[in-house]
Amino acid sequence: MPSRKSATPLVAINAVAIDTETTSLDTNKARFVQMGAVRLKNGRLLETDVFDTLVNPEEAIPEVSTRVHGITNADVRVARAFKEMHGEFERFVGQEIVIGHSVGFDLAIWRNEAKRAGVEWPAPRALDTRLLAEIANPRLPGFSLEIVTAWLGIEEKNRHSALGDALLAARVFLALVPHLRERNIRTVAEAEAACAKLSNALEEQVRARSEEHTSELQSRQYL
Repeated sequence: MPSRKSATPLVAINAVAIDTETTSLDTNKARFVQMGAVRLKNGRLLETDVFDTLVNPEEAIPEVSTRVHGITNADVRVARAFKEMHGEFERFVGQEIVIGHSVGFDLAIWRNEAKRAGVEWPAPRALDTRLLAEIANPRLPGFSLEIVTAWLGIEEKNRHSALGDALLAARVFLALVPHLRERNIRTVAEAEAACAKLSNALEEQVRARSEEHTSELQSRQYL
């Protein structure tokens, strides 16, 4: 049976917006160094209902990553490792839908961190504000958080901090709701379906370009 959440109007959603800072952009190797989340209740942002913590990655943080988020090895030296605090984070998220900008990145690392820690990953339902922004306004020159917030007139604060970006993702989502309604996307299920359709289309474009490139290289071998 479909979940009751599927029929929930986006304007009245209960969700948790998340963001993470990591040791790298490689989802197979990256470790968390900071995790942030904020709650949405009945379509309203609860700015004081937050989760915000540094995480000891149990390995050195590369300097190139520190230059992005500003978190150093000294900052996380006394922080808890993921295996020591994952339960607290999972209790904060609970059974709610997870929202984030390019949230698949955060979820992939969360899954891998859980695997390393030998704990079960809760695999939450999720909505990606990057995909939703592309659905709402496909004519934007790009769909980075900077471009989307500029289009929506949202002031950027505390960028590249986990909680700061989680708050931005939440505000972006709420600002996108009326734009999505104009495209007849009103419920969680409709948003999930639209994201899945766009994601599949993007993957097909990448696959087609890769095949075209491979074919071109092969043809050149016989010139």
